[in-house]
Amino acid sequence: MRLILFSALLLAILFTSCKKQEIAEPIDPTPQVETYSSVKTILESSCLGCHSPDQNANIVDLTNYQSIKNYLDGTNTMIDRLNSDDEFYRMPPSGNLSDTYKQKLIDWINDGYL
Repeated sequence: MRLILFSALLLAILFTSCKKQEIAEPIDPTPQVETYSSVKTILESSCLGCHSPDQNANIVDLTNYQSIKNYLDGTNTMIDRLNSDDEFYRMPPSGNLSDTYKQKLIDWINDGYL
């Protein structure tokens, strides 16, 4: 009899001590990863005015993925240039690239520029 009472008490304690905890905020199952196709329009509208072989053969060519990848694999200063306040170093020189577009480019570079 004691064994039955002890077992019943033990089961009651186990079942009443478990609580379902709610997650405060929903978890985003798929974080957004920037890809070349998602940043291509930014590059075309903000960079190709100067960074194309037609405009100037002496500066970095940003007209196609392979040229950009070669630059990023080599002497990559793009993030520094995007964040710079120096009008002679920053890109674009006018500084008129929105913070959202800058962050998209930086995320794309940091994610491995796929």
